[in-house]
Amino acid sequence: MATLGEIGRGSETERLRAVLDKVRRGHGPAVAVVRGEPGAGKTTLLDVFGAQASAAGFRVAAVRGTGTDRPYAAANRLIAQLWAGDGRPVQARYRMTPGDDLRGLVAAVRTVRDAPVALCVDDMARVDRWSLRWLLDLSRTLSPAPMAIVLTARICGAGSGAVPGTTNGDADEPGTALLAAAEPIDLPGLRTDDLPDVAAERCRVGLDTRTAAVCGELTGGNPALLHTLLAPHADSVPTAEALRATAVSGTLAGADRWLAPLSAPALALARAVSVLGGGAEVADSAELAHLTIDEALGAVDQLVGACLLANHTPLTFRHPLLAAMVLGRIAAGTRMALHLRAAALLRDRQAATTSVAHHLVAAGPVGQEWAVRHLWRAARQLEQEGRPQDAASCLRRALREPLGPHEKSALRRELAELDAFVDPERAIRLLDAARRESHAPGVVVEYALALAAVLAECGRAEDAVTVLDDGAARLGRTPGDRSWQLRLRLHKAFTCRRGPLWLAQTADPPGNLTLQTPHRGIVGRELAALRAVHAVDAGADRAAAVRHARQGLPRGAECGSAGSATLLWQACGVLVAAGEVAEAWTHCGRGRQVAGAGPGRWDHVKVELLRATVLRARGDLHTADATLTPVVDRLSASAAAGHPSAVTAVAALAEVRALRGATDSARTLLAESGLDREPLPWRRDTAHALAVRAAVHERDDPAHALEDLLAAGRLLEEAGVRNPAVLPWRSRAARLLVARGEPAEAAELAAAELADARRWGTPEAIGNALHAVALTETAKRRVGILGEAVRTLARSPDRLQHALAQADLGDGLAALGHREAARAELLSALRLARACGAEPLALRVQGARKLLRATGREGREPSGTLTDAPGSASAAAPSAHPVSAVHAAPDPAHPLLDSLTPQERKILRLAKDGHSNRDIAGQLFVAVRTVEFHLSGAYRKLGIAGRRQLAEVFSGA
Repeated sequence: MATLGEIGRGSETERLRAVLDKVRRGHGPAVAVVRGEPGAGKTTLLDVFGAQASAAGFRVAAVRGTGTDRPYAAANRLIAQLWAGDGRPVQARYRMTPGDDLRGLVAAVRTVRDAPVALCVDDMARVDRWSLRWLLDLSRTLSPAPMAIVLTARICGAGSGAVPGTTNGDADEPGTALLAAAEPIDLPGLRTDDLPDVAAERCRVGLDTRTAAVCGELTGGNPALLHTLLAPHADSVPTAEALRATAVSGTLAGADRWLAPLSAPALALARAVSVLGGGAEVADSAELAHLTIDEALGAVDQLVGACLLANHTPLTFRHPLLAAMVLGRIAAGTRMALHLRAAALLRDRQAATTSVAHHLVAAGPVGQEWAVRHLWRAARQLEQEGRPQDAASCLRRALREPLGPHEKSALRRELAELDAFVDPERAIRLLDAARRESHAPGVVVEYALALAAVLAECGRAEDAVTVLDDGAARLGRTPGDRSWQLRLRLHKAFTCRRGPLWLAQTADPPGNLTLQTPHRGIVGRELAALRAVHAVDAGADRAAAVRHARQGLPRGAECGSAGSATLLWQACGVLVAAGEVAEAWTHCGRGRQVAGAGPGRWDHVKVELLRATVLRARGDLHTADATLTPVVDRLSASAAAGHPSAVTAVAALAEVRALRGATDSARTLLAESGLDREPLPWRRDTAHALAVRAAVHERDDPAHALEDLLAAGRLLEEAGVRNPAVLPWRSRAARLLVARGEPAEAAELAAAELADARRWGTPEAIGNALHAVALTETAKRRVGILGEAVRTLARSPDRLQHALAQADLGDGLAALGHREAARAELLSALRLARACGAEPLALRVQGARKLLRATGREGREPSGTLTDAPGSASAAAPSAHPVSAVHAAPDPAHPLLDSLTPQERKILRLAKDGHSNRDIAGQLFVAVRTVEFHLSGAYRKLGIAGRRQLAEVFSGA
């Protein structure tokens, strides 16, 4: 079993054993030097070598440098050990020059004839120069002597980059010559894999893979630093967080070993670098330490020689724990003063805002306006970088400065929005206390709206309404702008929509709010958004819904105000329901610019959920999955707690994964988020959760899936929502009823949805309802209605629903014997399904095509090749089939052109003629992103890669 000194030092131990073997073979004196930084284990390894030499029959003498200047002090102690019991040691005279005769001392060693000799010299930098000259002479003895000399030296680094820890490198120094002649054995830091064994043997501490990695990161594998870090955790199994806390606690022992030899300038510079942190510039460190540049450069050399700083600039400690040890030895008041000076210094040098803020947080309140500005900007930058906890620290620090009411309100609300995602109760306490102590009407409204938003996100809509009512009551006694009252009433209306259905009865009747005189600014936007969502619920005036949604979109500077992400979510949701998917996608680009849309906030969840909603409406399941996955990974617990946005996001991802064929993953999502339990809260977002649950379980439990869909329908009807664009629950239920042999009830539901869909007027709603109606019919009538559904859905952006309808149409045509027409529809459905990422649908269509081939001779494309491979050159459009009442004949240039919307065809023709996207946008008075959206959608529908294939698509058109 390896001794403590041998753990992680196997190769070094073998090299020392090779030194002994070389001597035993009579190859003359062998000299080696074990080099490493302080605490690397040089002395321990030298002890291991001594034990090996003694076991191999060597006479061993060991000495440690003491720093004395007495000539031949070390040499006399070594010789005394070699002659122990054989008489008195040889006395040496004082020698001044290298030319003096040292033969007496050399002979004293050579006369030890009974055994080979091993000399161990620890810390050669503290050995007197006369003894070093003697050792050098021994190593140069002409007649081979059975002798091994092993020394240790403090050297930082390894190989050609090694930096001596002591000597000045003078070639005339005997120590320098001895080092040059010796075989170097460098001691790097211990490997992470060896740290658990060392920790268990030396510190009685248990480390796992993660905590060992943390120890390696903090100590660089230095055994002494490892002991310093683990000593407070003896006889325990610390966590990674506990180890990091110990590192920054300032209570680490062992700092004197590193700091005691330093001069005053070097110690001052070390403190400055520890305060400034990694990557400190020499000039900044010198100014903070009150040193001139020349003094600082000399101090840098001393700190590098002492192995505290790495041998490069900017200045960095060799190991993070060394910086913590230096920082921990600075008195608290001095440390705060240094941080404050560092903040001002970096501010004046226009350093990164986050660097200035780091020092302001450490320094404490400074009572200066510039500190608040830097802290606030740093908080927003840190949030964008995905570091919400650091951002929150900056905001809490800024709140300790003298602030005006509105500035303090804005900071508190921003802090609460950060906390609301990770610790909503803390955010609620902060906002509630601030709300109660406020008196200015504007500030009261700001706190009430912020607190209500956090409560609503936590699923506590009733408490949110109470807060809004309380704010309205307080403002009712205050003369001033009545728009404050309207804002509170508007937010109450939106909050009631997200809460239990009974809560909606406490809100103002929609007419009382939506008929209000239009207002400008944020109030006008919120009023327009409310009108838009009510228009969608009513499902009667799509044009009005779109108009109000556009009016409700945040614009310009409003994107930076609180609540802008919610406005964007509401307005774009209406646009999606109204079929304006391309326009909604254009506005999605603003989502990451709105206030509070950084990771770690509920507004970020809304923005990403909006993007996924648009992608799902386009049938882009793969990108929707990629968008939602990183968001939902953090939301399962929130969804289980009933947070509405979390429920919606988890349900959306579960639906996407079910459509992609990852049914097991979808079931796991529902189970982990509590959406598979009974009963679910009776509120609007539950309708979508029930519909998703039905989609996930429709294959393994169709009866339960039907119950969920009917429950979703009852919930929406109680909420006054019949618009199928919100949730087409009747058409989905109709399909399940048909499958279980109940066509009459299915036909009733499908017909009711078709009537509402025609009233709303979007191609996707009408086409989806027609598809359901067709499934309740038989034979030719079913195929005829399916053909109408396919033509209608071809004008919609929903490629997935289009593919579903085409797959059923292909099956229907095949059943009627229209083989060529069936092949064309199935091929188009297959391409669309694959483009959407709907693997179950693609497999189903492939099965239908195989069955069609099995019942007759397989048709071929005009190129004469089979069309099974969607990415092959044969994946062109199928040959046109005879025109029938079932499906209008496609454009002779390309059979899938009729699947494009008129806008897509118009943009494609302009692109084919050589116009750039910007030119097309100018001609059609749309945004460039809208052009890109339509082009990408058209390319997917046509199964082409880009513009180069447009000439082929339109040939003969």
